Amino acid sequence: MKFNLESSPHIKASDSVPKIMSRVIIALLPAALYGVIVFGAHVILLYTTAILTCVVTEVIVKLLRKRKPHIEDLSAVLTGLLLVMTCTANVTIPIVMIGSVIAIVFAKEVFGGLGCNIFNPALVGRAFLQVAFPGEMSTYPKIVNIPFGITGGTVEGFTDTITGGTIATIDPVNILTQSTPLSFMKYTYIDYIPFDFLTQIKVESVYYLQMFIGNTAGSIGEGSFLLLSLGAIFLIITKTINWRIPLGILISFVTINLIGNFTNPGTYGSPIYGILGGGFALGSCFMATDMVTSPNTQKGIWIYAFFIGAVLILLRMFGHTAEYMLYSILIGNMIVPLIDMFTIKKPLGKVEAQKLESTIANGGK
Repeated sequence: MKFNLESSPHIKASDSVPKIMSRVIIALLPAALYGVIVFGAHVILLYTTAILTCVVTEVIVKLLRKRKPHIEDLSAVLTGLLLVMTCTANVTIPIVMIGSVIAIVFAKEVFGGLGCNIFNPALVGRAFLQVAFPGEMSTYPKIVNIPFGITGGTVEGFTDTITGGTIATIDPVNILTQSTPLSFMKYTYIDYIPFDFLTQIKVESVYYLQMFIGNTAGSIGEGSFLLLSLGAIFLIITKTINWRIPLGILISFVTINLIGNFTNPGTYGSPIYGILGGGFALGSCFMATDMVTSPNTQKGIWIYAFFIGAVLILLRMFGHTAEYMLYSILIGNMIVPLIDMFTIKKPLGKVEAQKLESTIANGGK
């Protein structure tokens, strides 16, 4: 009789890293391609550059470390895709290449490669570019195409329907196609918010349609809440991501936002505006949910999610810039080891063994 000898685990799950990565890429493709439609065909070149740079960089680093490259796991491809989706359409090819190298070398391989990294690689690359090239990363160009037939007349008609034509608003199409929704709220629209919260919702609602579809300026892949939500639903159904993370972020974000709305009326945007605008959907569903950089227990997952949502809304309220999703997730990644330390149950017998060791060390007392 012939026996096959192999190391554990002997019972393997049907999932694999390539399968997981491919599902995330598939979920992101509609929003990524939408960025091409909105900002122009040159975005394709940015995606291609980032993906190729990430893959080549990973191969080179693996060979230098005398490790076998595993580009078939698609993790480098996903990193390049996410990096460009978080950038503005103003970035150049050299900038994208620099961000890709930083993401792979200093956020992934320096920790030991896939599965060992503490921070989300794409976000580290994006954070570096924000510091190194603040002008390019903070300037959002006007969108090239207005998709789905959303025009000035369409939105104006929608505005009159919602408000009854009684509330004066700033031209929604011209404003949100030239300024990001969060920048517009923080620096311009805040002066027009009424003290009555329900009236505030009514006034803001004229911008909801644009943000939901994605007819706004902003980062390349964060615009369409609709397409990102569909991708997230796909990942939840296929059990690729933990649904507790986006839900926990949503709960803490909305709770603190509402507290701010009711304690300081007319000072902050509504939770609906904050969720639809900016990188909330992209960050909470596709980056905070990274299996490697999120906690390993259900209790830890909730703590992690609540923490990110709370940090995000507090920074948006009191910070000097408009968007903080990037930094909220990186700070959340930073405390994951601490969360795991207090939420992972000790192995059977470990507590008793520790007590015995302490008793012996104290001379039997």
